[in-house]
Amino acid sequence: MEKEIFKAPLDSRSTCNLSERSRGRTFVETGAFRPHGGESQKVVFDSLGEFDAFTTTSALYPVADMVEQPPAIEYIDADGRKRSKRVDQLYTFADGSKYAAEIKPAERARAQNLEVQLGYVAAAMPDDFADNLVLITEENYDQWEALNARRLFAYRREDDPEAAAIIAELAAEIDLPVTIRELVARAAIGGRAWPEIFKAIYAGILRPIQDGVIDLDMLVEGGLQ
Repeated sequence: MEKEIFKAPLDSRSTCNLSERSRGRTFVETGAFRPHGGESQKVVFDSLGEFDAFTTTSALYPVADMVEQPPAIEYIDADGRKRSKRVDQLYTFADGSKYAAEIKPAERARAQNLEVQLGYVAAAMPDDFADNLVLITEENYDQWEALNARRLFAYRREDDPEAAAIIAELAAEIDLPVTIRELVARAAIGGRAWPEIFKAIYAGILRPIQDGVIDLDMLVEGGLQ
């Protein structure tokens, strides 16, 4: 058997140096993201909120690429003064559309009247920068969605085509809702089943009966036919 050689993820493309030593910063770094299904890409976040925004967006939408802290945008504010704004994240989706995102705690965003400011920034964005600029706060998703998305992001680090095929076959045979625990037992592949069941839920191959944290007692049914 050939020895597997570790390959480090590509460097972050952030245009801003995010120091790990900042007291007011939650520093999260991961090499799990693979833009366009290619090589692992290191991404760095200025806060846990930015990480959650990224993982929930990646879980729910077909994200092809994301650049954190892209180049700053020059704009004119409400008072006619020249300003510069570097948004937090720039997404490219599978259909080619691009969205810029600013991530802030909801209370701080309201206190800063951030939506108004971002309106001026959006008006000044170059056409090839992004199609739209959105504000994302913790009010845009439930905490169980963020928890599930973090786990999904971790499970996507590894591919297991054989286990995925077994889960897909079982999903197609489900007549009545079953617990994930029962599905794991039917798969008979041990711990390999759990990550693939998790991924199958987000792929639409399995469908939860209710919203909430994905656990062994969650009821699921067959999704895509």
